[in-house]
Amino acid sequence: MITSDVMTRVKRQFGDESGVQVIDADIIRWINDGQRHIVTQNEGLLEKSAYTNTVALQQDYSLPIDLLILRSIHLKDQPSASYFSIKYHTFNEFDQIVDGWDQTASDRGYPTIYTIYAGIIKLFPLPEISQTNGLKIYYNRVPVDVVDSTSALDVPLLYHEPLVKYCLQQAYEMDEDFDKSQAKAAEMNADLSLLRGRDDWKKQDLYPTITILAEDWI
Repeated sequence: MITSDVMTRVKRQFGDESGVQVIDADIIRWINDGQRHIVTQNEGLLEKSAYTNTVALQQDYSLPIDLLILRSIHLKDQPSASYFSIKYHTFNEFDQIVDGWDQTASDRGYPTIYTIYAGIIKLFPLPEISQTNGLKIYYNRVPVDVVDSTSALDVPLLYHEPLVKYCLQQAYEMDEDFDKSQAKAAEMNADLSLLRGRDDWKKQDLYPTITILAEDWI
């Protein structure tokens, strides 16, 4: 499905095929909002990893520019060159755990914790050595925005129908038909919950089994 397909379905189901009330610009905006909403609800989507170099005694590192949801950060260990996860703390926790974290402390070596402040990763202790691709960042990326009717959707095919429902929800809300808007939101959320369940099972080695107990035969 491309953007024009979503436009056609939304206008037809809304009852405005001529686009008098629901215009293309509205639907493009809803598609972009909806794709972000879908990824935040199903974190198995648009997964990505990125690397950044670490610099000796440098505490601050930038996040990927296309980051939507940060999943975890791993640091390369030397000499094994394996990556190990480092623990996240909220800024308040970080501030309480580490006295003098803002580069006034003398601690340096292998960073074991980090926080995020103003969109910047802050490591502690400070890295003792520089490493190429020292940090590996796991995250969900921002979906690529659609810009016109020919743009391809960035979420997987199974999520195209929930995306249409998201756009319809917005259209009904704009029309102040709140009952239909809420009903369409409920349909969309049910779809996302079902698809999230499918994604969860894909990541497990075994499916659930049913154990028959003796009392079940009575």
